[in-house]
Amino acid sequence: MTTKEIINTQNNIYKFLFERRLKESFGLLGQLISILQDWQITESLNEMETSYKYMIQYMLDGFNDPERKKIYDKLILSTYNLTDKVTDRLLERESSSLYYSHRRYINTQPENSLQKSFTEVDNAINSLSLNDLLDKQENCSEEQFKLKQDAEKYSNELFLNIWTNYPASEEDCTLIKNAILDRQFPETITSLIISALTLNLFHRYDERKLSILLEAYNIDSDEIRLRALCGALMILSMYNERISLSSTISLQIDSLKENPTFCSDTRNIFLQFIKSRETERISKKFTEELLPEMMKISPSLYKKIKPEELMNDIDALDKNPEWQDILDKAGITDKLKELTNLQMEGADIFMSTFANLKSFAFFNEPGNWLLPFSTEHTALNQVFTNDGTDTNFKKIIGMSHFLCNSDKYSFCLSLTHVPEAQRQMMISQFNNEGTEMNSLEKEEAFMKKNKKSEYISNQYIQDLYRFFKLHPKKNEFKDPFSTGLNLYHIPLLKPVFSDDESLQLIGEFYFKKEYYTDALEIFNELATRHHSNSELYQKTGYCLQMVGNYEEALEEYLKAEMINPESFWTIRRIAQCYRNLKKSEMALEYYHRAEKLRPDNLSIEMNIGHCYLEQKDYGAALKHYFKVDYLDPKSSKAWRPIAWCSFLIGKCDQAQRYYEKILSEKPSTLDFMNAGHVEFALGNIRKAIELYRQSVAADNNDMQKFLHNFSQDTAELIHAGISANDIPILLDQLMYSVSQ
Repeated sequence: MTTKEIINTQNNIYKFLFERRLKESFGLLGQLISILQDWQITESLNEMETSYKYMIQYMLDGFNDPERKKIYDKLILSTYNLTDKVTDRLLERESSSLYYSHRRYINTQPENSLQKSFTEVDNAINSLSLNDLLDKQENCSEEQFKLKQDAEKYSNELFLNIWTNYPASEEDCTLIKNAILDRQFPETITSLIISALTLNLFHRYDERKLSILLEAYNIDSDEIRLRALCGALMILSMYNERISLSSTISLQIDSLKENPTFCSDTRNIFLQFIKSRETERISKKFTEELLPEMMKISPSLYKKIKPEELMNDIDALDKNPEWQDILDKAGITDKLKELTNLQMEGADIFMSTFANLKSFAFFNEPGNWLLPFSTEHTALNQVFTNDGTDTNFKKIIGMSHFLCNSDKYSFCLSLTHVPEAQRQMMISQFNNEGTEMNSLEKEEAFMKKNKKSEYISNQYIQDLYRFFKLHPKKNEFKDPFSTGLNLYHIPLLKPVFSDDESLQLIGEFYFKKEYYTDALEIFNELATRHHSNSELYQKTGYCLQMVGNYEEALEEYLKAEMINPESFWTIRRIAQCYRNLKKSEMALEYYHRAEKLRPDNLSIEMNIGHCYLEQKDYGAALKHYFKVDYLDPKSSKAWRPIAWCSFLIGKCDQAQRYYEKILSEKPSTLDFMNAGHVEFALGNIRKAIELYRQSVAADNNDMQKFLHNFSQDTAELIHAGISANDIPILLDQLMYSVSQ
């Protein structure tokens, strides 16, 4: 069986278990076990199936067993766990992934215990600490550097060993638990252990390890407890179905929910998960909109600034006000403001910036992607010195809340490729920013605890996001961010979000970020509690409208109208829904109500015209289109419907005048065609053919598409007085002219 076939079979078993098709799950699992040829595992499956058959028999005999559900859930959970063990052993034979390659390597070592790995890290840290205690005269910097490298090396090995630790023995779990909860190591290494344990759980679920992560939330260290909580919440989302089959985690969560800080941290992390869904959209905006526009204007910018100014004055760009004018006209200023606002909200705007800076050798170690930032890391030895000349630079980088740990390492490592003189000049400029440094230190000192917690969890989530999206082996990992991470769907956590304030906050956040399906779920819940809140019905209706469910959207808008019948916004949305449902008479009724509230609203006037047009009352439609044209003479938005309605009621001269105006701006392929219809009706055959030819040319010379569009207007052409016999002759002449 190939790696792909093993994984597909595993996923099919998961699917059957989720659907409670236990017999079919046993069948597929049996196929995998037959390949493994392990009599103990075969016996385990047989025992589970026998227990299930007994349970079925008792039910058939009418025996009322109060423990039946508990037994059934335990069978489901046992099948999940056995499936994991079997597929893991098969993949260890077949898979060439980073994870299994390391597993095979460990198995070849004479001493491959987790205990050995912990001991090596402990010894390396002790040696480093001892060397630190020596007098400066005895302290050899080269020796210190080597000891640091050893500690980093053994820490990374420990990371890999915890990540690939499956199945875990009781001794393994105890070692990991003690290392974290007893704070056996410095915060940086404990944070690394937390991250390794999280990745381990992403790969294979283990209730005991998830329990350790939840216990770690009680540690008196913001970095450790928030990393543990982020990881635990992701695991809860990924394995929601499986976790619900056991009470162990439920009891632990219930205990944590008594802590208000846990509830507020969970809510903040949930909002950050939602923000992470925007990262790709922000990156796309940056790379496909902002950068291309910047590239376009760079020649203009250069022309506006004298070459000698650029050579002699480094601040020339700042001093030339025409630069800002260019940015404003190109729309770049607005895009930059939008990105700045997103950054202030905690959105990940630097993903695309640092995506190409993850190829340093530093990132060959998986653990380094999730390592808390430290200027003391040996990989940054070329960037930072110990002589105190770069103190401010170190502080500014370390205290930056907008860069995650991974990006801080990327930035600093990129400086190693900058010539020494220029690098020192940059660092000295940072060091000269004494005032800014004082401001940062004051902000750090007085920062509210919950705000600091938000920064830590947000940076860690961004570190994880980069690992799963940018790592060279990312396709080998189970990506937790691909599922949306909706914590509201986790029954164990629903009480955390059950109050109105939390639901309102989450719903509004989804709504603002245009995740309408998710927002709808929250607003529906709130609407069941607050029946007289018209705003909730408005937002519920809007979400339904945005996902294309116009009938249900209309129902919600009508509820909002009953509560607040004079709301212009609601009346307008009701009219839109009726139009989308092809009920133009009802739409017209509501648009007229909206017109009374806002007599000169151009959009309302246009839509009233459209409704009359749909009812084929072209004269009435024209009145409203002309009103729009009169009220907004600089706009051309009413020209097309005026021209077309004029043609339909036989006012071809009027239609001709408007089509001439339309064709003088930015005509579409249909504009050329419709203008051709008018000329055809006026008897200007040659001019009509020329306009039709331009219509074909504007649509990549697609004659078949033109003929299809033309055929839809045949009835209108005949109504305009054109002989049905003349139409095919004109089209043949058009094809002759196009083929020449």
